[in-house]
Amino acid sequence: MRKLKTAAMCVAATVILSGCQSGVTDFGLGSQTKAQTVNASTLPAKTGPAVGDVLGFGPARVALLIPRTAPGNGSAVAKQIQNAAELAISDLGGDVMELVIKDTAGTPAGAITATQAAIREGSAVVLGPLFSSSVTSARSIITQSGRPLVAFSSDPTAAGAGGYLISFLPDQLVSRSVNYAISQGKRSFTAILPSGAYGNLVERQLRSTIQASGGQLLAISKYQYNSKSVQAAITEALGAAQQSDAIFIPDGGNTPAAIIRQLKRLGVDLNNKMVIGTGQWRTANLSAPELQGAVFADMDQARFQAFKQRYAQKFGSEPTVNAALGYDAVLLVGGLLKERPGQQITATEIQRRQGFIGASGIFRFLPSGLNERGLAIFQVQDGVAKAIQAAPSSFSPTQ
Repeated sequence: MRKLKTAAMCVAATVILSGCQSGVTDFGLGSQTKAQTVNASTLPAKTGPAVGDVLGFGPARVALLIPRTAPGNGSAVAKQIQNAAELAISDLGGDVMELVIKDTAGTPAGAITATQAAIREGSAVVLGPLFSSSVTSARSIITQSGRPLVAFSSDPTAAGAGGYLISFLPDQLVSRSVNYAISQGKRSFTAILPSGAYGNLVERQLRSTIQASGGQLLAISKYQYNSKSVQAAITEALGAAQQSDAIFIPDGGNTPAAIIRQLKRLGVDLNNKMVIGTGQWRTANLSAPELQGAVFADMDQARFQAFKQRYAQKFGSEPTVNAALGYDAVLLVGGLLKERPGQQITATEIQRRQGFIGASGIFRFLPSGLNERGLAIFQVQDGVAKAIQAAPSSFSPTQ
């Protein structure tokens, strides 16, 4: 997650997808695969009592870095991640790890202090932080110790050696949405994007995806978050929009409906065009008439909905996708610790090609620290998003 205008996203546990067995390995239910042969050292020794709230107990110490006292929305997200971690520890059985909650205050300096403390106290793995600048700072510290970091930022530039991102990355949502449109015969595109870092990232991925397919990007226009700027961007894109097979609007909230409404008012006939978005559309009013028939990529909802029900029953409120990511991160580490008791988690284990599956769907980590996720395609029908192309249920371990 980064400080941009982007929305970040019943399983009993995160599971490891097995390439040598049918079905899955569910650590939360006690079923285990044969451990891989990995050259690993033993777990770091705990050094004195941990500083911070502690969930669970066991031979391994793991740190969870979240912005509990950050201003704005950061503290609310931190609370959801901590709640989800509590649920995950309960599902693991409580005796797998000692999860130490450390506050970063949402700042790079706070992340550095918390990471240094985690290493000093003998944490085998660091989960978090949340904001991209904090992740970069934490990674600069932890890579010197050879211990892995699994963070929650959606900014791909925060990833790097030893620092993995478990979050939903905008470029994957863009590629999945656009490639679906291409598979349906759409070859020419007009994009209307927000200005800033998110819009720049989307633009880069959009150009790359369309170029790889042999399609055409007829126009890109960008807007600031005010009515005059949005109107200017629509006017700038008008001619290209009339000629394009597809209109791409990745932003969420009120923006997609407002842009489509104005395009229609200015004479663009959308009947034979495909309007496409991203998972950001989950923040939009999908009952808006302008959005009916549009498509977008997002995570598998079946597992997430089951997680939401469990979370709501325990904590009395509905979680966002950030909570699911926190849950999956804790269960991922817990599963790997249960697979090879007493052994430090290595990059080989984290990067296994079969990947993992959890409340947020299937995912696997790449050596770059980025991840790959299985995403579904949804179409807005009668005011709700209905899956029209399912997310994959597994990864090929050879790809």
